[in-house]
Amino acid sequence: MSFVSPLLTILDAFVVAYILVFFFVNLGFVVLSLRAIRRDLAVEDVRPALGRLRDRFLPQVTLLVPAYNEEVTICESINSLLRLQYPSFEIVICNDGSKDKTVDVLLRQFHFVRTELDYDPQLTCAAIRGFYEVRGPLPPGLRRLVLIDKENGGKADALNAAINVAQGEFVTSMDADSLLTPDALLLAARPIVDDREGIVAVGVQVGISNGSVVEDGRVVEMRLPKAWIARFQIVEYMRSFAQGRVAFAALRSLLVLSGVFALMRRDMVVAIGGFLTKTMQAKVGVEYCGAGVHTVCEDMEIVVRLHRYLLDKGLPGKIEILPFPTAWTEAPENYKDIGKQRSRWYRGLLEVLSYHRAMIGNPRFRQIGLFSLPYQLLFEALAPVIECLGYVVLVVTLALGVLSVQSLLTFLALAAAIHLCLSALSVLLCVYSEAGPSGSGLALFRYSRLRDVVVLLLAGFVSNFGYRQYLVAWQLKGLWDFLKGKQGWDKFARKGFAPRPT
Repeated sequence: MSFVSPLLTILDAFVVAYILVFFFVNLGFVVLSLRAIRRDLAVEDVRPALGRLRDRFLPQVTLLVPAYNEEVTICESINSLLRLQYPSFEIVICNDGSKDKTVDVLLRQFHFVRTELDYDPQLTCAAIRGFYEVRGPLPPGLRRLVLIDKENGGKADALNAAINVAQGEFVTSMDADSLLTPDALLLAARPIVDDREGIVAVGVQVGISNGSVVEDGRVVEMRLPKAWIARFQIVEYMRSFAQGRVAFAALRSLLVLSGVFALMRRDMVVAIGGFLTKTMQAKVGVEYCGAGVHTVCEDMEIVVRLHRYLLDKGLPGKIEILPFPTAWTEAPENYKDIGKQRSRWYRGLLEVLSYHRAMIGNPRFRQIGLFSLPYQLLFEALAPVIECLGYVVLVVTLALGVLSVQSLLTFLALAAAIHLCLSALSVLLCVYSEAGPSGSGLALFRYSRLRDVVVLLLAGFVSNFGYRQYLVAWQLKGLWDFLKGKQGWDKFARKGFAPRPT
């Protein structure tokens, strides 16, 4: 047993080193994100400038809206799309075999009429039941409002069906339970106007709508939710988007565009076989991922496959993300639902890394293979396992007297301080105000009260004690489900967006 103490000491040192490397890498992300956010906030007149460009330079866009059991939020979401300020776009809603009244609600609210549409089955999907279209007057810029009703095949399958109907040069992947700001497409189109040939996809910052006031599909007043679990998630989203994804984009290494809202070139999506489903027949998709497979993390998988295709073929292509919160989504507010969600996300990450493992560490795939995928493996996929291992090792070393109580407390304080520091910096990045040319203060998130910022900083601290460990437990369940081959979705029920109180 003489080897036990040195082994435990080495494991303790490994865990500490892992945490410190994670901290300094993410601190570098903060610096990169700050530079990008300051640059974007300084461009105060981007909206009117893009509005003046209109049809000459802006591409036509098709918004793809997959819907499964979304009767509670679907109308608010579509209403937010009808208010988009963009010269040429269409909306294609795809009901993916909903078991609730999603279709009935849409037919009643928007007066769809059954019709026949030009349907090009380039991407395989489940059987189509029927097509519907709004024949009455449409808002300015909206060319078509279409509804596809099909058998259930999953979100990726629904997106592929919508792409088969789409006419836009760019398509969006988005959720039926999300809201877009009126200028969302104009902002997303800015990088495309600047580099029409080079941009293949654009993502945006996503905000959590819980607690905020929503009227007619618009977030009209930002407020913090009362539930702490929702506040924890706001801080997490800030860390993920404003700190992480903006930095990865600056390094040309971005792997995830949120399914809540992202813009992609339609021809490139079709070229790589569309979103991954079990029925995919495209040569590229089958070659990269294998036949008869799919993932619950389709938004990440298609971006990784897009990078792989571009690098394989030696094609130019850039994937950007804007830090502006142009899309809003509803976060779960009970622990069981968020546990299922995080378990599913983690399982999806493992699926994507498994399908594209040939890229990891491969210099042929440049920064994707040598940096971003290894980062996802080391600091996202392995993080729950190493954190759990760290807790076990600490308890064992303490019990055997290898580690003192003082050392244990010092280690826990270090881990909490690192997570608090990164969370606090992310919150400050998002509420940071940049003076524009006219002197007005611009910020990613406009919290009007100092108290709200303080509460978010506090949430970043409190989440270290219990909440994070709870999510780690669910992520380990996701690992077990991945090893067993589980591929279910575990969708949680929506409450609906909050109206202005009367």
